[in-house]
Amino acid sequence: MNFSKLSGLVDQLVRVVRDSPAHTFDRWWSVSRKFFFTLTFVSLIWAKFLHIYAHLYSLPPAKLLLWGPTFFFQDVIFILVLRLLTQTIPWRPGTILAAVCTVPFSLLMSGMASSATSFYVVTGAEIHWRQVRTFQSDAAAVRTLLTGLTGFLIVEAIIIAASWFLAAPVHRATGGVLRILVTPLQRLAQRIWSLRCPQWRRKTSPMDPERYEQIAVDDYLDDKSDDGDSVFLLDPMSHETPVRHHESLFKRLAVFIFFSAYVLLRCLRPPNPSYMFLSGALPVVPFAPANRGGSPIDADVMPGDYRWLYGRSAMDKVPRWDWLPSDPIAGFEDWYPGFEEDHPPHHGPHHGPDHRPHHRRRPPPLHYNPAKDPLHISNLENPVLEPLKEALASGNVSIKHVILLKLESTRADVFPLRKDSFMWNRIADSHTNHTIPEAVQHKLAKLTRTAEYLTGFDSGFSRDPAAHNGRKAFGGISARNAVTTGTYTLKSLVGTVCGVTPLVTDFNREYKHHIYQPCMPHVLNALNRQIDIANRTKDFTSWPWHSKWMQSVTEGYDKQNELTPRLGFKDILAKEQLESPSAKHWPVKSKEINYYGYPDTELREYFRDAIDDAEREHKRLFITHLTGTTHHPWGMPNNSYQHFMGDKNFKAKDDLNKYLNTIGFIDNWLAEIMDILKEKGVADETLLVMAGDHGLSLPNDGGVTPYDNPHIGSFQVPIVFAHPKLPPVEITSPVISDQIVPTILDLLIESSSLEKKATRAAKDVLSLYEGQSMIRPLIPETDGKQDWQFTVMNTGGSWLAVRSAAKPAYRLVIPLIDDLEWRFTDLEKDPNELHPIKNFDLIDLAHKLEKEYGPEVIDWVRDAAHVASWWVGENWRRYRYRPEPKH
Repeated sequence: MNFSKLSGLVDQLVRVVRDSPAHTFDRWWSVSRKFFFTLTFVSLIWAKFLHIYAHLYSLPPAKLLLWGPTFFFQDVIFILVLRLLTQTIPWRPGTILAAVCTVPFSLLMSGMASSATSFYVVTGAEIHWRQVRTFQSDAAAVRTLLTGLTGFLIVEAIIIAASWFLAAPVHRATGGVLRILVTPLQRLAQRIWSLRCPQWRRKTSPMDPERYEQIAVDDYLDDKSDDGDSVFLLDPMSHETPVRHHESLFKRLAVFIFFSAYVLLRCLRPPNPSYMFLSGALPVVPFAPANRGGSPIDADVMPGDYRWLYGRSAMDKVPRWDWLPSDPIAGFEDWYPGFEEDHPPHHGPHHGPDHRPHHRRRPPPLHYNPAKDPLHISNLENPVLEPLKEALASGNVSIKHVILLKLESTRADVFPLRKDSFMWNRIADSHTNHTIPEAVQHKLAKLTRTAEYLTGFDSGFSRDPAAHNGRKAFGGISARNAVTTGTYTLKSLVGTVCGVTPLVTDFNREYKHHIYQPCMPHVLNALNRQIDIANRTKDFTSWPWHSKWMQSVTEGYDKQNELTPRLGFKDILAKEQLESPSAKHWPVKSKEINYYGYPDTELREYFRDAIDDAEREHKRLFITHLTGTTHHPWGMPNNSYQHFMGDKNFKAKDDLNKYLNTIGFIDNWLAEIMDILKEKGVADETLLVMAGDHGLSLPNDGGVTPYDNPHIGSFQVPIVFAHPKLPPVEITSPVISDQIVPTILDLLIESSSLEKKATRAAKDVLSLYEGQSMIRPLIPETDGKQDWQFTVMNTGGSWLAVRSAAKPAYRLVIPLIDDLEWRFTDLEKDPNELHPIKNFDLIDLAHKLEKEYGPEVIDWVRDAAHVASWWVGENWRRYRYRPEPKH
């Protein structure tokens, strides 16, 4: 018996080898066409269910139940068309054409469905397919995407396996439905054809075998057994007599009634953009336009009197400053009416000192003028905060150097980690009886000791009275309620270093457009022109500033190597420079810890060198250091992790343990930087500024990235200005990271850390910025005008988050494209945003809020929507950016 089976298998193999390529193709297509059809069927339906699930709570249940079936309309069309292509076609060229169309399409659909599923599982967000082309030429971005390869392969294997087992019944059932729908049309077409062309009336004789090569009979019989049909369903010229299949009248009526009702329901569906978005089939979504045209925010559905806002612009003539040099300087091009800096595309970063910008003539530009900004509130007329006034007036506070530490993926509630905080409770959730063992508590107590010392915040852990010579806090200003300007790292950098809100568009495009304020290195370079560099004394206020950028991770991600020079940095140290044989401390001592680069401690000796060089050459340092260890996937040197989590499982428990380890690593790195400053004798003359680039919702919803994630955990960050000669001051008012630059300038001025002429210039520049200084009492509202704070959400062109310092508990996340929902939360009632109120339609959202909150919240949402609608257009004007339709 076994021998006969083996012999039969050998015979089949011999036949395949001996067969012509045409017959081999016939046999292969006969076997595989049902599989490829079902692969597409499963991929489309699965992707659509995932798509609807991701927005399940964004539509009222009644509307979802009524119109939900119509969201599959495009998918049904694609499925029926593909079923036509995978039937038996009695003409080989037609069969080949069908295979060429079907196979790549099926594989593409399964790949897209698998990608969407694995991406959603990891990030909690959907892929915006229009953005995928941005990653094509970015090697670092491709490495990022490859980290999800395992999940993709698992989902793809599941889809393929399901398609394999379901191929025959799904193909047969769909064919039966299609036959019932098509047969009347086929008969009508035959009738019309025979009347118009009687000379081509059907004959009972078979087709001329010399003119048409027929598909093998066994293939016909195989298809008939599966599909119950052996003729080309839409061919009115078919020479075969249709086979009678004797479907019951009930089946035919059921199919016709169902499809008639389905089409009617689709025709009756209101033209709501959210319905169109949910209806998008997988093959269509990447090509569907996402812009609304004109203003991306439609606030007119909630009318109000906003004449004080619309039609206004903050763009105005530049102020006249006699201290500016006669030749153009970077960052201040708007002050030179005949020229502007031109940044042509180039094939690498111009880091060298010999790089000079090109200039071109253009009409006098307009620049941001806060006096013309209808949303701007200045607090520069306020006196310095009382706790700081005496220290700054005493002359004991000297700021020779400034180090700005941009902390990757650092949430506010881990800087420092506090007992009984949300993060603490999430750790406790993994332990039995919600109780963290003493040994683990001891490790957690030591995890963020440096952050606790720098901020002065009480973590709830017992302190070592001998630590830091008994000093409880380092000194300086710490913000309790801070958010970032952008949850995309490169956009957050622009907001922090330049004192602006990032450009409202996807990814890093700031480097290609007009960053509308001088960045900190530009300002310091302008101050250098106010002092006599040739006549340096021991008084450091006569020393020139030197700006340096440092990171141990790649600068190749999303054109960062072109952005950093635009921020005013010429001396740049990143992974690429660390790996160069010309690097001072080459080779790199550590192994790469993630797909971006090395642990931050690889910069240890370079920090020492920078300070040594500056002190020897009588220069002042402005170092900006972007950390990288706390980035996903949270790798540690030598893969050494402590264990903070218990045995109870919940989403992202292991990732959370890794994240906490990297937070502890960075805390130790901050302590090491402070030790280096002390070692070099500049600790008392250095201002340490720390700010998270964005947070993470990892402990909240398992999100490993802020991509497309509107949760408050992705927005709240630490902001700290640490100096040992300042008293510890806690700021509880809402602040945002575009206030960092004006606060640094204000501290330099008020501490008398600038030369006289430079002080005058710094005061002029300080008055330009949008953000309020954090060393003065903050003004949340004046004359009915609120201090609005905007965060451009990762990746920049999809969502905008808005809050007001006057009503800090309220958050409105506004969609900039039709694909997304309006989202409101009240952080007083729901501090962890467990129950956000979402809706695709602003009016429907307002109806929900009115029932739950009343008119006060409705008025605030109306104001927020109109303010944001005006502000987005104003943001584009400031950057001189003209949005193009997204396809």
